[in-house]
Amino acid sequence: MDSVIKSEFHYQEHTNTITHKTSQPTEKIILERNAELRKNPGAIHDLGAQSGESFGRMVASIPFIMFEKALRDGYMLNSPDSQIAGQEMNRFLKSTEGKMCLVQGSH
Repeated sequence: MDSVIKSEFHYQEHTNTITHKTSQPTEKIILERNAELRKNPGAIHDLGAQSGESFGRMVASIPFIMFEKALRDGYMLNSPDSQIAGQEMNRFLKSTEGKMCLVQGSH
């Protein structure tokens, strides 16, 4: 893996169209880890105890490419108003894609 975000351009001669696609090679790894953490709810606290840190309340781990797509889909996750951003995060985490990002139970 040579980059965090992979960018590809595809040219289709028959339509003379260039398509740009971005992907995140680590997306699958992040989502698989989230699924494992959901199976063992105490794992988040165990990780913090091992390092001597407190993680607080970790709810989700969202791959950047999914965060970026959520913004394009109309979720205002980066709203300067923290109340709106929080409401939008909750709305995203209730979506099919958002549920894959959860690390603790269902939201």
